[in-house]
Amino acid sequence: MSDLFRSTSSWWAPSSKHAKRTAVGTTAIVVALGLITWSVWISPSSPVSTAVHHALGVKTSQEKAVDAEALQAKLTAAQKQIWKLEGQLKSSTAQSGSRGDQVAQLKAQIASLQSALGSAKAQAAAGSKSGSGSTGSGSSGSGSSGSSGSGTHNASTGHGVTNPNTGPSKDPNPTTPVAVPSKADILNQPTRWYGLYTAQSPFNWSEYDQVSQQVGKATNMVGFFQGFDQDFNANAVQRSWANGRLPMMTWESAPAQTGNDEKYVAGYTNKDIIDGKFDAYLTKYAQALQANGQPMVIRLDHEMNGSWYNWSEGDAQQNAAGSYVKMWQHVHDVFQANGANDYVVWNWAPSRIDKLGNAKYQTLDYMKNYYPGADYVDWVGMSGYYRTASETPSFANTFGATVGQLRQVAPGKKILLSEIGATETGTTVSNGQKSKWITSLFDALADPANDDIIGFSYFSETATTVVDGVRSTNDWRLNSRSDSLQAFVDGIKRTDINFDLQEVTQ
Repeated sequence: MSDLFRSTSSWWAPSSKHAKRTAVGTTAIVVALGLITWSVWISPSSPVSTAVHHALGVKTSQEKAVDAEALQAKLTAAQKQIWKLEGQLKSSTAQSGSRGDQVAQLKAQIASLQSALGSAKAQAAAGSKSGSGSTGSGSSGSGSSGSSGSGTHNASTGHGVTNPNTGPSKDPNPTTPVAVPSKADILNQPTRWYGLYTAQSPFNWSEYDQVSQQVGKATNMVGFFQGFDQDFNANAVQRSWANGRLPMMTWESAPAQTGNDEKYVAGYTNKDIIDGKFDAYLTKYAQALQANGQPMVIRLDHEMNGSWYNWSEGDAQQNAAGSYVKMWQHVHDVFQANGANDYVVWNWAPSRIDKLGNAKYQTLDYMKNYYPGADYVDWVGMSGYYRTASETPSFANTFGATVGQLRQVAPGKKILLSEIGATETGTTVSNGQKSKWITSLFDALADPANDDIIGFSYFSETATTVVDGVRSTNDWRLNSRSDSLQAFVDGIKRTDINFDLQEVTQ
């Protein structure tokens, strides 16, 4: 039946032969006209398309690409400038002092540039997807929650989950994402953590690198401090991860310049925090931390079971009984509401109990009253120092009683020795007592009974402090004496203490 409609010629040609030639020619003309039309009217680079985009106030894809490159160049320059400034400032004064205003202005500039650059990249990605017909929802960010951020996920390999830098410490490259583990990876690392506190790290690595070189093993953790008058410091976190070190921030609910003997700080009581007076600050902090997308440890208001800090409970601090737990839970809840807890390992760390002046402070019930609860704490920990020659220089003497209570208060929780050290100043501690204490530390870590102790961070600084009204200056540095340093070198390289640390090559 179809033959009734078949023709041997076409209406535009007198024969089938001519029809074929004419069809080919016509097709070529149509294609050529189509290309001309696309070039003149549709092509992003065409004068008509460009004119239309400009008339509508919309930038072309080429202009967007140029803008993105220009923004990236500005971002890189601004980031390098802030590193230069902060590298000259101590961590405790990074946002205050004569140059603090410059740092704050640069941070605001960088935040603005990052936002603009992110928008440009999002527009470019959206244009690419619409052009290719992709139906995907976009690339996922880094971290355990899949939210956007500056890190990329690095799964555990069965050893340490970080990638410590074995050479001289470096600045992060703002154009290259840094591989970071997820919070879950950190919590489940099968090997131990070894960290240091030095005077200016992570803003300046010179002293940190010197100690690391002398020890011979690369750290996988770094400690620093912040006050409640300081915003989230992405620079500190990024500089830590650029060198494969888990940042551990001690966060004190007082202005950064507060002395450790100021028991009351007006406007910074536990009740002030519980009542929401810091909610705007905490929300901003949590959102910035979440946006950064890199995990960190927060040791909030440590050594609360002593009497010297303004967050401890007592008449001198104007903090009621039970207020510390409510304060901690409130801060944690604000972070939870803003998605920040996907990146925070919460470390609850009281002080060594057997040296607390009041016998009440040494009891198990007193310790329990300060514990926020298993749902609000990831790791427990402690501060433990060897201070006087009258003490036995041993792990059991410095840590035994407190670790025993931690295991009862928080059964099943891993224990980090969050801040430790042994003094060596004048004749206070002599005759190799510090080196004996260090050797005892590593002997204890080799004991299977202490497998729940997941590592330590050593306070390698000289500091003047006031504890229970007694002011003292102590040299806690690992390299305070050659025998002390050698004891640590010998201990950290032992193969029976479960540290997966690389040799320093600098």
